[in-house]
Amino acid sequence: MSAPLFAPLFEYIEANLHTKINMPDAARTVSLSPVHLTRLFSFAYGITPAEYIRRRKLSESLTFLQETDQTVLEIALRFGFAHEQSFTRAFCAEFDTTPGKYRSGHTELPVLLPIPDFGIPCGSGSLFGPETVFLPKIRLLGVWHEIPYRNSAKLAPVAALDFWDRGRMGLPGGKHATAFYGLTRHPGGDENAQTSTTARCSHYLTAIEMQADGKTPHPATDSFGGCPCIKFHYIGRHHYRELSQKSAQQMYRAIRKHIYSANAIPAIDGSMHLEKINATELDEEYCLMEWYAPVRM
Repeated sequence: MSAPLFAPLFEYIEANLHTKINMPDAARTVSLSPVHLTRLFSFAYGITPAEYIRRRKLSESLTFLQETDQTVLEIALRFGFAHEQSFTRAFCAEFDTTPGKYRSGHTELPVLLPIPDFGIPCGSGSLFGPETVFLPKIRLLGVWHEIPYRNSAKLAPVAALDFWDRGRMGLPGGKHATAFYGLTRHPGGDENAQTSTTARCSHYLTAIEMQADGKTPHPATDSFGGCPCIKFHYIGRHHYRELSQKSAQQMYRAIRKHIYSANAIPAIDGSMHLEKINATELDEEYCLMEWYAPVRM
């Protein structure tokens, strides 16, 4: 992607807050169908575009309630609501008060400002985040690989595809697995600290989630999570099989720039990280990947 994926959408929304915004018109600004827009926007930001538009309208309406003598109906119509009642219902749901009470009470309310993060371009994809989440512990079952650091951007995707196409089929529940996991462990404790005198390979587990009974003799098992994690989201405008070496290198460069910067808060445990691709979200056009690293406690 030569430009951030969602930048034209946000420009369109801000320019049209005082009109009724329909999803087909919004989706056309970024050359997506309404279905794909909702899916990708929700993946990137954790909120649907329709919800974002509604919350932006309501946030902007506060100024008119405080600074003008316009009626609630006039303000509702100004922001594209068909009726005063629909505006009031949305206002109450968002702020837990009515427009009239807010106008007379001068209550301090939280607002949603325009999202400034349009994603970091990474080859044919964009990286979003980070956010901090608590990731429940995941028990993993799969195949271990030793991946040289100098070739990781090239070899790790090959190992992942081979596992998904063939390796998982012999594992309990592998045929019906709904998500691919790639767990990377750095023997030296931190990918950023690797030198020629320490380990030159990372340990890479291509895996599925272990079945609940956990009764498997397979030796290639591990776990991840059960702690706060930093999370990034990658959206590639390509098939998941076509994640290029260039895109992967730029994505990890952007992640490292954030998590190893002097001002990164919270601090990250650089000894491991996890990639996840949900098979139920795979299609021919887009690759959606989640990336996690534990917060250093």
